[in-house]
Amino acid sequence: MQSISILSYLSYWLLNPKVWVMIGIVLIAMEIIDGSFIFFLPIGVGSLINAIILYLQENQIIFKEYILNYWYHTFISLAILSLIISLMLQKLSRKSANKDVNDY
Repeated sequence: MQSISILSYLSYWLLNPKVWVMIGIVLIAMEIIDGSFIFFLPIGVGSLINAIILYLQENQIIFKEYILNYWYHTFISLAILSLIISLMLQKLSRKSANKDVNDY
């Protein structure tokens, strides 16, 4: 009987682009329910970008070498992408907000 270690099992699932697409769709659907644009949307979009990076890397379309080699690289890239997307959404929402009548 062959035993699979937990880390190799984790690596298999977290380096699969389809898993990241499912995570992204679920988080964006949760954002539709929540509607705050603070938590679920940036992580959901970051998950979808992670899926695109993993797909391109897996098929060697753009990336000839692996950028995301280990399971924890996907979480690091997710954190960085979510932070960037969150900052971009914050900047866009500030520009589109109307001025308050009470501001003198």
